[in-house]
Amino acid sequence: MSQVAENNRKTLSPEDYAQLGVLIVEDTLYMANMLRGILNGLGVRNIVSARTGEDALSALMRGKVDLAIMDDLEPPLDGLSVVRAIRTTEESNLNEIPVIFVTTRRERASIIEARDAGVTEILSKPFSAQQLIDRIDTVLTRPRAIVRSAVFTGPDRRRRDGKAPLKRRESDR
Repeated sequence: MSQVAENNRKTLSPEDYAQLGVLIVEDTLYMANMLRGILNGLGVRNIVSARTGEDALSALMRGKVDLAIMDDLEPPLDGLSVVRAIRTTEESNLNEIPVIFVTTRRERASIIEARDAGVTEILSKPFSAQQLIDRIDTVLTRPRAIVRSAVFTGPDRRRRDGKAPLKRRESDR
């Protein structure tokens, strides 16, 4: 990130982190505990964990979730299926939740599949605590609008770097 962009970037305060509701969806206990530890270090107090896709959807319906950290998960309801379910739900407060997708798959096709499912950010394993913190800060301080179309529902794929967006599409004018 350039120095100018770094200086213009909003930051979250400890109070902001303390008020966050975070859902960790991870099927391995070790990784779930590591994610929880990083979030606790930031001061996040409201953390809910789920180990399956079904538990994740149930947790989303029950509690206040501002951010989801989603693993690949194992079938039948894998991580991307959960993301698709979140994005296509009728509950507008749910389908706009930022989702950080944590995966071991780094192939271009896998990343495109995750993007097309509606993830907000992708984080490849192994990752550092700082990389996760950067993704959290990005999704919360620079939210992207949710786009709804016949074939896609998810965050606007066009990235913004703080500059005024180009108005190339007729609908943008």
